[in-house]
Amino acid sequence: MVFPDLYEIGMSHLGLHILYGVVNSTDWAMADRAYCPDLDMEQLLRKRGVPLWGLESRKPLKDFDLIAVTLPYELCYANILTILELSGIPLEARERVRRPWPVVVGGGSCAANPEPVAPLFDGILVGDGEDAVLEIARTVDSWKGAGGTREELWKALGEIEGVYVPAFHEPVYRHGGRGGGDGAATPVRRRVLGTLEASSFPTSPLVPLVGIVHDRLGVEIARGCTRGCRFCQAGMFYRPVRERPPTQVMDILGRALRATGWDEVSLLSLSTGDYCNILPLVSAVMDTYTREHVALSLPSLRVGTLSPELMAQIQRVKKTGFTLAPEAGTDRLREVINKGITQGELLEAAREAYRHGWSNIKLYFMIGLPSETREDVEAIARLGEMVLAQGKVAGRRKNRVTLSVGTFVPKPHTPFQWEAQISMDESRRRLQYIRSMVRKNRSIQLRWHDPRQSYLEGVFSRGDRRLFEVLLLAWKRGARLDAWGDHLRLDLYQKAASELGIGLDGYLEGIPEGSAMPWSHIQTGVDEAYLARERERARRRDYTPDCRSGRCQGCGVCDFKDTRPVTFAPGDPQGTPGAGKYKAGPGDASCTYRIFYIKLGEVRFLGHLDLLNLFHRAFRRAGLPLAYSRGFTPRPRFSFPPPLPLGTESIHECFTAGLVEPVGTTALASALGKELPRGMEVLRVEIARGKEELAVPSPLAYLATDPRLDRREAEKRLQRFQQGGPLY
Repeated sequence: MVFPDLYEIGMSHLGLHILYGVVNSTDWAMADRAYCPDLDMEQLLRKRGVPLWGLESRKPLKDFDLIAVTLPYELCYANILTILELSGIPLEARERVRRPWPVVVGGGSCAANPEPVAPLFDGILVGDGEDAVLEIARTVDSWKGAGGTREELWKALGEIEGVYVPAFHEPVYRHGGRGGGDGAATPVRRRVLGTLEASSFPTSPLVPLVGIVHDRLGVEIARGCTRGCRFCQAGMFYRPVRERPPTQVMDILGRALRATGWDEVSLLSLSTGDYCNILPLVSAVMDTYTREHVALSLPSLRVGTLSPELMAQIQRVKKTGFTLAPEAGTDRLREVINKGITQGELLEAAREAYRHGWSNIKLYFMIGLPSETREDVEAIARLGEMVLAQGKVAGRRKNRVTLSVGTFVPKPHTPFQWEAQISMDESRRRLQYIRSMVRKNRSIQLRWHDPRQSYLEGVFSRGDRRLFEVLLLAWKRGARLDAWGDHLRLDLYQKAASELGIGLDGYLEGIPEGSAMPWSHIQTGVDEAYLARERERARRRDYTPDCRSGRCQGCGVCDFKDTRPVTFAPGDPQGTPGAGKYKAGPGDASCTYRIFYIKLGEVRFLGHLDLLNLFHRAFRRAGLPLAYSRGFTPRPRFSFPPPLPLGTESIHECFTAGLVEPVGTTALASALGKELPRGMEVLRVEIARGKEELAVPSPLAYLATDPRLDRREAEKRLQRFQQGGPLY
């Protein structure tokens, strides 16, 4: 399972966790993980001649049967080349024909148009992967056992529902050089999981030892969205809506929290607030876990789905952030994109958020949407000011607003797939205009997505297979980690395209309706005629209602047999989540313990904050009744001495921990020790009294080994070191 970005991004990707759990739940297959190394690690691997390996097995990637690469966003394409090359695996599928190289497959959001990276893959899964991943694995296993040819493998993969085999598709370039379907290739229809209820979801997910971007337990409560925002690829690609039963969500939460020790939960979907039972579910979660200090976070919420009751539930443990996505600054432009919210509703939601104690509200916007005018751009800044003013209306003095602005990228399989994307220069002009309007207001912070990244995303989003040569040449010259602004080298892509005679700007131009497009052979289930109708409705500013609460809009996805909306109304037997039983509620410490431990091997590279979180989760997994501080952000009652230098092993460290009820020292040591990673061990536990409750630093003794030195020379160097000189 390869995620082509850094570890802290890849470990936050729920899809990889789901598929990892599906494969490892079988008794005939094993899944491991790999991520893209940062530049310094890449250089070290090359210098040492060490191939990239799986994190758990330490087995080189080239020794695996199957390499499954997630395609999460376009700016990670160069990282796939880095991973394959560091693994010693030939980059292109055609180069892997003569030897039994690993089978390389892809899947994910970018499978909506995989043509720019199609030559890398033996097969690409379009759609949901829970069932398909095992079917692909069985196919590869059978092919390998039979000693088949690569062509036989491709044929077998092509017979799996939802799998696209690039070797069998030859694009034809027409309409100004744009690569469309050749009319002969078999269209590939997206694979759709009928229900989430019967699908596998990990209840013992991987827990990182270092901080990641979304360092919390994520549970998918629904897949798909039919709100019909006309710019949103995910809303079209992942139709129809399929909700997970609230009773199942509560069961997953209970088991996963016990197995991981996380103290924050995120309920995930494309539109979490649209979940039919969102308020009863949130109430049940908080009623069950508030006294265990489990906080709840919800992703960006739709304004119309918020209520004072929902806000009150979210903030019962701690305020985990408040984000709204108006997308556009005016009601007119929100009608164009079918957002379906008004300025009045947005301001009311902001006012309620301030009233419930939030001090910072984040707003997402896009510039460059079809028909956008100067007035629409000005309105972004004005709307930020109006949202900020709601804090005073709510009776709060110090409030902040963060405006996050990105450039609209027309995505395949959306009503706006035919639209043009504004240039980098125009993006910069509009961003600068917004910046000039809010510069004097210190309570408004403006953040923006780099226009260079939006440009490159737009190019590859609607690109054809010729772009693979551009990608390959730019990568060979140093393109790496393009999603990270400090690494992006757009000039490498521009120079490569120029040398190959390919105009990148052309991929951002408007496309005539009816044209063959690079993704024409990928069928998501949404009819192109429906997309064209929605584009026309956008011009008329007509609202298309959500089909989950109204009549079918005729998008073409549902057959109302195997594929249909799945929701759970509050009256449904599975639609009423029940609150679980409370555990003993953490409160003031009644007993404090000193825990002595050792830290050897790789865990010596954990920073102090990561070490604190490690112990916190270990205590929670062990079921030990931790005491917590009071206030808006409760923290465990730990006391650590000043940390050792990073990378230093230890054979005798200690910290203190407060518990709300006494536990035997032997039982505490045993329970905690079972939850610690390799390299850490509890030496002993003592009851702390008086000043011992604080982990005050004690004299440190250091042990250094150097077999090249005898005792006399070592003492001589140590004496010089103690006098301020160098050790070596």
